[in-house]
Amino acid sequence: VRTQETNFGNLSADANLAAAQLADESVVFSIKNGGGIRGAIGEIDSAGNLLPPPANPAAGKLAGQVSQLDLENSLRFNNGLSLLTLTATELVAVVEHAVAETEPGATPGQFAQIGGASFTYDPTAAVGSRIQSLALVDGSGTEEAIVTDGVLVADVASTYRIVTLDFLAGGGDGYPFDALAAGDRVDLGDVLTEAGAATFADPGSEQDALAEFLMANHGIGAGTPFAAAETAAGDDTRIVASAG
Repeated sequence: VRTQETNFGNLSADANLAAAQLADESVVFSIKNGGGIRGAIGEIDSAGNLLPPPANPAAGKLAGQVSQLDLENSLRFNNGLSLLTLTATELVAVVEHAVAETEPGATPGQFAQIGGASFTYDPTAAVGSRIQSLALVDGSGTEEAIVTDGVLVADVASTYRIVTLDFLAGGGDGYPFDALAAGDRVDLGDVLTEAGAATFADPGSEQDALAEFLMANHGIGAGTPFAAAETAAGDDTRIVASAG
């Protein structure tokens, strides 16, 4: 989660986007820091194979099920979710920050996990000039280009509503949100008051967003099991490293 796109990063970023859109349908992009994910859901065996979550008979949890404890362990900080509005230039600056400390052997907590978008970057390029492409991607797969071939192609007057963690919105992990979007912040905990189907975490928090998303889309009797595979970096599609 600190060096590449992950299936859990995608899942939790998508959950944050879904929660944000309940309050504001104009939200199009979700970004969080990989360092905020504190544990995997599932297991890795001695051979490096990725396995489903194990059973917990004492809690009545079957193998393959995801529990409240899984979410609490993985999203341990349980950050709140915040909405902000960015210009096209500011959006690129935020994504540039997400990969600014990426280098061989480094595991920066600011490395992003995202929803509603995809980007490619050159980790060998100068910091601040690494994003080679950036596009917003809606639920139907339609793309809106922001950066192409390293050049901003979106109208500089365009604005984009995004969701991020309140930790990042306040400048955590060095993210520049506090300077870029001052005065235009809405914390979801202040506007989402309905408890929903999951009640163990406060509405507008990342644990609650993920619990509600899983129950709605992958719950027992309410959807299909989550089955997006974890892939090697070379097979990732949302965040792609491509040396110039």
